[in-house]
Amino acid sequence: MFTVVRPRIDHALPLAPQPERIALTSTSHRRVADQAGQRVRPGAVTLFLRWFALLCVPAIVASATSFVSAMDGSGNLTPVERSVEWLRGHHFGNVVSWVETQYYARHQPPTGGTLTGGLPEAATNEPTPSSPATGPASVDSIDPAATQPVAGEGVWQAYGDTSGGSTGMQVAYLRPDAVHGSVLAGVVRIDQQRTLLRLVPGSQEPGHGPWPAGNSVAAGDRPDLLAAFNSGFRVGDARGGFEEGGRTVGTLRTGAASLLIRPDGTADVVAWTSDLTTTQQPVAVRQNLDLIVDNGVPVDGLADNAGNRWGRTVGNRLFVWRSGVGIDASGRLIYVASSGLSVTTLALLLQRAGAVRAMELDINQSWVSFNVFHHDSSGIHGDKLLAAMAKPASRYLSADARDFFAVVARQPLDAPPSG
Repeated sequence: MFTVVRPRIDHALPLAPQPERIALTSTSHRRVADQAGQRVRPGAVTLFLRWFALLCVPAIVASATSFVSAMDGSGNLTPVERSVEWLRGHHFGNVVSWVETQYYARHQPPTGGTLTGGLPEAATNEPTPSSPATGPASVDSIDPAATQPVAGEGVWQAYGDTSGGSTGMQVAYLRPDAVHGSVLAGVVRIDQQRTLLRLVPGSQEPGHGPWPAGNSVAAGDRPDLLAAFNSGFRVGDARGGFEEGGRTVGTLRTGAASLLIRPDGTADVVAWTSDLTTTQQPVAVRQNLDLIVDNGVPVDGLADNAGNRWGRTVGNRLFVWRSGVGIDASGRLIYVASSGLSVTTLALLLQRAGAVRAMELDINQSWVSFNVFHHDSSGIHGDKLLAAMAKPASRYLSADARDFFAVVARQPLDAPPSG
């Protein structure tokens, strides 16, 4: 007989192993998966990083490329100025304006004080008259605001090179208000019967170049060049347009403060209306915000920037570098600049200088610039209206980033004096 041997069943043996679940480490940012090959899904952080790389990295690379290109551009700008211009051109203008406002609010000109070194000497080759005006009582002067004016303060003096024995410009130096006794303003009066005005585009402003007029004083104007001065805000911030040589950037806004140049080279400062295109036939127009003087008086609402008519840059009440231009009752242009002006004191100074209509030009020490030019056998040389102006006296003789105005004598300049 056969004996059937049954296998012994040992219940102590372990059961067949079950699939073990493995928790992935946090560094993988994945969900729990099993050894059987369950699909691993990416976590929220991984998805964010993937979308960031897909959408943001190209934009960052493009911005970096644009910034590097801006740092290498032309136009007489420092690295800091190039950076600020790049930020304003890439939707960071409000941030830049906020930073500037905070800085200027903490660095206002001191109250009181006196002029260091007295009044500057006017740069001219016009012969000094035998009986020059020597005090504020002169008929042809600007009433000084200072309670104790110095000799010659506010008195008009010949300025620049001559044509036919006299120059087409005059200058006066004075304190702009009675509070800031150490602040000096320069005021230039330009006789349009003896001069022509040009609007010259810059390499960056108004953009959309190249422009036939170039980015510096034209070669044909240099032999009779008298002066050059800054224009207005960047076109994107000016609340208006720019027109020169039949081309327009931005939009010529009705009501905007506008310096227009007619075909004969004379200029006017007006509130823009569409009929001016027909009646004045301007060959150039530069708009900037709204008028600050009209009908011979400062307009209402300047200090509080009523209706946001005077931009969103540095606060209108702050005393900073500002410039402006106006037209007087005789058709002469009036240019004003100082390191310590609010919009209101700028308007008042233009009014005191005789302007019946006036507009603000640019602000900030980097941009406010007026240079008078002199000619001799060695070439053209510049002098600043105010020594504290940041840009060199040769500005505008080489390519400049910003558009500007050039003042040219209508008749050939006299030969420079010997010696």
